[in-house]
Amino acid sequence: MFSKFFIERPRFAVVIAIVMALAGLVSVFTMPIGMYPEIAPPEIRVSTVYVGASAETVAKNVGIPLEKNINGIENMLYMSSSSYNSGAYQLSIAFETGTDPDLDQVKVQNRVQQALSSLPSEVQTYGVTVERRSSDILAFMQVTSPKGTYDSNYLNNYVENNIKIALSRAYGVGEVNIMGSATSMRVWIDADKVAALNIPISAIKAAITSQNVQPSLGSIGSAPGDGKQVLVYSLETQGRLNDPKDFENIIVRTAEEGGLVRLKDIARVELGSEDYLMNSTVDGQPAVSIMINKSSGANSINAMKAVRAELAKLERFYPEDLEVKIFKDTTEFISASIEEVFFTLFLTFLLVVLVCYVFLQDWRATLVPSIAIPVSILATFAMMKTLGFNLNILTLFGLVLAIGLVVDDAIVVVERTLALMQAEKLKAKEAAIKAMSQVSSAVVATTLVLLAIFVPIAFMGGITGKIYQQFAITIAFAVGFSAINALTLSPALSATFLRPFEQKETGFLGWFNRFIQGATNKYLVAVGYIGRKISVIVFMLLILFALNAFFIKITPTSFLPDEDQGIIMVNVQLPEGASNVRTKAVNEKILEAIKDHPAIESVMTMEGFSIMAGQGENVGFAVISLKNWAERKGDDMYSTNVLRNLMARVSNFSEAKIQMFEMPAIPGLGSTNAMDFKIQAVDNTDMKDLEKTVNAFTRQAMALPQISLAYSTFNAQTPHAYIEIDREKAESLGVAVGDIYSTLQTYIGSSHINDINIGTQVNKVKIQADWKYRKDLDSLNKIYVQSGKGEMVPLGSLIKMKTVLLPRGIDRYNQYPAATVNAVAANGYSSGEAMQALEDLATQTLPKGYTYAWSGTSLQEKNNQGQIFYIIAFAALFAYLFMVAQYESWMIPLAVMLSVLTAMLGATCGLFVTNMSLSIYAQLGLVLLVGLAAKNAILIVEFAREAHIEGKSILTAALYGTRERYRAVLMTACTFILGVAPLVWATGASAGSRVAVGVPVFTGMVVGTLAGLVFIPLMYILIQTITDHKKVKGKNAESKD
Repeated sequence: MFSKFFIERPRFAVVIAIVMALAGLVSVFTMPIGMYPEIAPPEIRVSTVYVGASAETVAKNVGIPLEKNINGIENMLYMSSSSYNSGAYQLSIAFETGTDPDLDQVKVQNRVQQALSSLPSEVQTYGVTVERRSSDILAFMQVTSPKGTYDSNYLNNYVENNIKIALSRAYGVGEVNIMGSATSMRVWIDADKVAALNIPISAIKAAITSQNVQPSLGSIGSAPGDGKQVLVYSLETQGRLNDPKDFENIIVRTAEEGGLVRLKDIARVELGSEDYLMNSTVDGQPAVSIMINKSSGANSINAMKAVRAELAKLERFYPEDLEVKIFKDTTEFISASIEEVFFTLFLTFLLVVLVCYVFLQDWRATLVPSIAIPVSILATFAMMKTLGFNLNILTLFGLVLAIGLVVDDAIVVVERTLALMQAEKLKAKEAAIKAMSQVSSAVVATTLVLLAIFVPIAFMGGITGKIYQQFAITIAFAVGFSAINALTLSPALSATFLRPFEQKETGFLGWFNRFIQGATNKYLVAVGYIGRKISVIVFMLLILFALNAFFIKITPTSFLPDEDQGIIMVNVQLPEGASNVRTKAVNEKILEAIKDHPAIESVMTMEGFSIMAGQGENVGFAVISLKNWAERKGDDMYSTNVLRNLMARVSNFSEAKIQMFEMPAIPGLGSTNAMDFKIQAVDNTDMKDLEKTVNAFTRQAMALPQISLAYSTFNAQTPHAYIEIDREKAESLGVAVGDIYSTLQTYIGSSHINDINIGTQVNKVKIQADWKYRKDLDSLNKIYVQSGKGEMVPLGSLIKMKTVLLPRGIDRYNQYPAATVNAVAANGYSSGEAMQALEDLATQTLPKGYTYAWSGTSLQEKNNQGQIFYIIAFAALFAYLFMVAQYESWMIPLAVMLSVLTAMLGATCGLFVTNMSLSIYAQLGLVLLVGLAAKNAILIVEFAREAHIEGKSILTAALYGTRERYRAVLMTACTFILGVAPLVWATGASAGSRVAVGVPVFTGMVVGTLAGLVFIPLMYILIQTITDHKKVKGKNAESKD
């Protein structure tokens, strides 16, 4: 016998255990930490700017050519683009989970190169950037001048030239977004003076281009020569004019050409910002805000460590009165979550040891499983490290739940050894050998059943498969090491440590023994009574099937539970055309309304940018940092409840539409925790019609009982001036249409001429009309364009203008114009129910030419829907097939599998009572329950089957199996139930996830144990009766033959 070798050589078993434990200890301190494994789809970002172009122009001339070429890249999930009136263009391409982000970037880069020749020359000059970038936000930072020494322009330039460059090099940083702009040499044209001096805009551009240049002058005395040269002189001169005073003296026209004109005579020159769209504050004080996004595939914790290390290096170089702070580190939630789960792991271990002592009532006996648990868990860490896993919430959940499984095998060995020592008065070594001869097959069988359940799940594909994979493999290794310990270490320790002892008859332990014995007798009476009535057993089975079907049908589904991540984000959208000044006033009003909430630590506000609404003077954004979880006690301090309170405070603000939202459940999957529903115009490019369709859909969605909030930031109401050129008149006056466009682009949209150097950086030179020539539509009449005859022609005489309403930004999803509808499920409804309601509404109401699609987290949830039933079915099937091979019977394993129904009923009832949905975490719990319930059933069925083979009747065998294994089954069940109890009542970071996995497992095991101890032997009686009846019929048929 395998175990006998280790019973006789206990030091050998101990050495194996020590090696396993040491390997785990070394591994656990070197494993990377993350919230999840790398499950977010890799994302590649393509971005560029078409200066001065409207959103529609950008979408048509930049978006369509790029997306046409990029579409269809291997392993692409979807692509989504945004074009803005600022000329900015951003395209995100999401790839299948598990693909190599570096290779994905190369593929996109190659397609972009193919499309470059189709893009406008201004875009080609600006450049197209392709980078690995995730929507996962690592941190928000703030840069301030507390004493007001530096203005925003200086701060922006310092951040751009020093901090951004350093952080962009740090590990894991995908993008550093500055809510401001780099310094630029700004040339503000005085249109009146230009017209009076008869200077065309092309002459101004040419003068700047020719005189602000860095020439390569060569060297004096360089080879080849006569061989006598001693020194070589490299020629230097003032090239780029980096000082505004030098720039002012650029000669636009010479005296010979009609009088000397310098740039300062017709323009105002200053070092200003490249653009003036964005501003930000922290708690009302001016600041430069920075948003850092993670690179696809990077570890968040390590990336943030690299960011902090880089900031520490930079800190000593900061000028006096410049302060850089991390406003919000989003990885704090990850660290807090991992700490909470580690604490749960430790608490679970203590509770399991306590239960073991209560049942075993001997410190020596309790010591055996207490040693087996850490050895198995530590050995699992070693295998996780070998496979490249990180310490994340899924692997740690697996270990928390595995403790209850790991201790089971040790308990079975110890409990049976003690029983034989007491019943047959054997010595510890003899009892251990005999015990292992009886339970080894059961230990191996239960372990292989669990492996048969979890190992196939590890091969599932997609993001859901990634989530299941690490959880399943972690438990599989823990169970495997548990079985090894049960066959080696536990019997060796039992033979060495255990001593005969009398069970307590007084005190709490005495009462407990009497209670267990009484409960055992009552269970035996119940089994004996019902077991005589096969029809009653069949009726009970049918009722159990019906109840399971009912609760599964009414249990709503969802993807992942929302978490209190300590951060709330606010989207602010004023009426289209509203100025930056109005947006700032609304942000200040919001800050005043919410700043006194006790859960809030700090508030960062921004104008000109929003994660949801994009760029524009009428949009704003705020980041609300909540206090640490330890400082926020009570349900009203939970982030979702804080959000509702804050939303109530600003709900009556009529100046703007305000939405508040939390971070997505899986970092990198979308920007918010709301559902991401896309309405696509597949054969309609009329943006007003898209707006009408989206608004109608949103109103109808708000009327659905499953939806508490539905909104879209899309509209086509931004005022635009449509310019119609009188081409005939322009031609008659000798004015080229191209010159009209060039003049408008330069004066109104600004024009990038060339570059200067400020410090070690390259900064742009931009020219634009001064404020009074672009403050309103009438200002265009003050602008002149030169004709071919050299005459200045008023622009107003060549154009007609009319006001039209168009989108501020245009989104495209998989090449079609699209609008995003964000929706939040109503209380009492799951996200799965809300998604189905939106789909039904879209199917019924969207007009011809429109369709819908899911994106981000919602797309992954949609792909996951329905998988749980296949997963549980496959888990049950593999467990059944293995037991068929184990018992050489198609029928006996059915007794084990049917008993699983009690645990399933308990789990679904638990979800129903707590009003929880069947999330992925709950699904993990259900899969685990299949193995746990089967494991308990095997312990009873195995003994009953052996007793029946030895000649006992079916009922007597069932009662024998129940009596012999009752205490062991109850003990293993109680250790597991109390082990997961900390998950059920979890608080703090990641509490939502812990509760989601804890509730179904806890309630499933409670019901599965209390009802299962009756139902398991009854199922054995039913199946064994059918089996014996078939055998008798078979023998009778043979005898007749």
